[in-house]
Amino acid sequence: MLGRVQSAIDSGRNWLPPFRKRRSVYQQWAPSNGTDLRVLTAATTDSGFTIDKSNATISKSEVDIERESRPNLLDATAQYLENLTKTRVQKIFGDRFTGWRFGALHFGFWTIIVFGINFITTIWGLMARRSGVLLDGDCDRVEFLNTAVHVLINVLSTIVLSGSNYCMQCLSAPTRAEVDRAHASGKWLDVGIPSIRNVRHLSWKRIILWFVLALSSLPLHLFYNSAVFASLSSNDYFSFNVSESFLEDDTCRNCSAPVNQPVNAPFSIERMGTSYWQIYNTANVPRILDDMHKKYKRGLLVKLQPQECLNKYATSIVSNRRHVLLVASDDNFPTLEDNVFINGSHVYWAGPYYATDSKNPRDASNGYNWICSGMQYNSFCANDVDKLKANVSAWRTGHYCPTPTTPLGAFCAEARTFPVQYCLSEPAQPHCRLQFDTTIAVIVTVLNAVKAALMFYIACCVGDDPLITMGDAVASFLERADTTTKDMCLLSIRDVRKKVLESGPRPWVNVRSRWKDVASKKRRLTTLTLLLFTLATVGFLLGFGIYSLPDDTPRSLAFLASLGFGTVDPRTAISWIRKDLLSNVMLANTPQVILSMLYFSYNALFTSFLLSHEWISYAHKKKGLRVSADPVGAQRTDYFLQLPYRFGVPLMALSGLLHWLVSQSIFLVSIDFYDVFGSPTISYENEIGPVGSGLETQGDSMKTCGYSPIAIITVVIVGSFMVMGIVAFGYVPYKQGMTLAGNCSMAISAACHLDRRVDKSGVEAAQEKVQWGVVSVGEDGVGHCGFTTGSVTAPVDGELYAGTNG
Repeated sequence: MLGRVQSAIDSGRNWLPPFRKRRSVYQQWAPSNGTDLRVLTAATTDSGFTIDKSNATISKSEVDIERESRPNLLDATAQYLENLTKTRVQKIFGDRFTGWRFGALHFGFWTIIVFGINFITTIWGLMARRSGVLLDGDCDRVEFLNTAVHVLINVLSTIVLSGSNYCMQCLSAPTRAEVDRAHASGKWLDVGIPSIRNVRHLSWKRIILWFVLALSSLPLHLFYNSAVFASLSSNDYFSFNVSESFLEDDTCRNCSAPVNQPVNAPFSIERMGTSYWQIYNTANVPRILDDMHKKYKRGLLVKLQPQECLNKYATSIVSNRRHVLLVASDDNFPTLEDNVFINGSHVYWAGPYYATDSKNPRDASNGYNWICSGMQYNSFCANDVDKLKANVSAWRTGHYCPTPTTPLGAFCAEARTFPVQYCLSEPAQPHCRLQFDTTIAVIVTVLNAVKAALMFYIACCVGDDPLITMGDAVASFLERADTTTKDMCLLSIRDVRKKVLESGPRPWVNVRSRWKDVASKKRRLTTLTLLLFTLATVGFLLGFGIYSLPDDTPRSLAFLASLGFGTVDPRTAISWIRKDLLSNVMLANTPQVILSMLYFSYNALFTSFLLSHEWISYAHKKKGLRVSADPVGAQRTDYFLQLPYRFGVPLMALSGLLHWLVSQSIFLVSIDFYDVFGSPTISYENEIGPVGSGLETQGDSMKTCGYSPIAIITVVIVGSFMVMGIVAFGYVPYKQGMTLAGNCSMAISAACHLDRRVDKSGVEAAQEKVQWGVVSVGEDGVGHCGFTTGSVTAPVDGELYAGTNG
């Protein structure tokens, strides 16, 4: 039964419940309670019923004389059909929450759900065993969860911010009274697009609500993405050149003997100052060697081939490995007595790696220089390591002396480099963390609650009925004509901008307009200038970032791509900013705020293009008005506010893509450092301060922002295509045959003066299919153009049109 009902409604056929047929004794009747049955007009006239609109009676033709229905049953049918089209929200809350209020209420409920998720997460984070640490362990798992959480955050923030933008657009849409006041003072308002210029014409309550929604969005853009963030861990370690005899010995032979290190060297073995080397030399090196020997005997070291060894250790951040033995056969090493590094042992060289080198991009480029210690490299090991990977059989480590006459003296003359036949690597427990900042979480949760409360308040307590879509405005002006635009039926948005508002006959000029013409030249130039200036600024910062890479670093596109897409690399860390979390969060997310503001302008410009495209379509086809509230009669509501889905969905996807690309272009970097034994590294205010100086603090870490050159290049490319796209669309021509009104309320109202000889009721006209064109021509030869439910003809070049003719 319901299927038949819906099918009949959709197809426009007559439908009545199948009552028992009998010949009627009534030739004509009217509803006993005076119910207006005009809503059934379209459904009845095609099947034999005829309606006299003047007295609202229904008569039956002879063809359908056998179909009988009593008046009270027909009234019940009309009520049934009316209730059938009601939404579930209407049935629960009544007719008040329809149209845009339903949208605000809908977003309010979703925002409450988001608030609940944020609130529970914040409480959980506050009660975590270690404040702010949600997970500590495997880096791959942390990275996966961090990605999943940020996808969730972006979904939640999109819901909240979309609801906020929806309510802001509804609040900025003018009411009919506000339009009338503006027109009376010679001004016009925007209809159908997100508008800032309308705000000063709104009621104080809506102005305050609009500004609170706008201001509360700013902190969400700045902080939401950084409420949860991942921190990497990086370990100090040593590489040791050892012979196979080191592995075969039952004990670590002579490992506790003094280490012979260079004197007056241009850089010492450790590169970090004598005090640091003494820390490792006096106690840690023997302990590390003995520990590595015991782990080998217990089978706890992992054997790596040279190529794999290079891949694992030629990186500035080492999280899941620590010390490594570089093993070669005995015939590649001098005798025990000739060992100048540790005399009498099978350990011939040691190369330390300091995780804290990541704090300085230049040091990070050379942090693992032990890998290149057996070759003559011209700049940084990071730039030459690819040569080793291409010819791994030639990999040697040790100490390279370019000439025998160096300040290294006898040590350098006797030192040698040694081949690497395979590596024995010590696995390390990674300490990557998924961290949670409770301060940011509390800010986000409070703002979330504020937005939810505002959305419910707007849905429940804002009693205005704004003209949100172009169809709303046309329907309003058809129902009640705007006297300020009487006799101006050819008024266009160009005329309004030029203040050419004279009433009276005008000749029709069939001008071909393009999409760009709907926006003023000032607005187009402002939007394009902002977009181009932003792209130029991003390009300048990209150049500065590439220039700031360590000296002798390649600048080729291939090298920039090798740095990774949104990947943390100490060489691209910003070292000149403050190290506190809040400063870095604001720096990382400020581009997101700028992007949102640019997209607002971009979207509004595109919306105005498409609004005019729909407007001009009424000159070529009769159709119902698209309204934001519940449609009546032939009215329809298909779009999300004003943007068609075929454009709205791609634009939303483009916005999401750009926000993601920007998040990969500049991002928060957090690295925790661990010493050679897996404990948090001692932090020094003075990098070469000795142990016990009082300058050290436990738990050294780095918090800064990093950038990805290849991701920034991608942003510039996508942004350039966006600029070219909107310029190209701007030159798409509109169809001819109708004045261009755009989003101008005054031009829209001028086209909505009915000819009362054709359309008796403006209310009926607004609910039926309408078309724009020449409605009638007076005795003086002056025609009238406007919307009508009747037939129209196209205006003729040079002919005069004006007036309402009714």
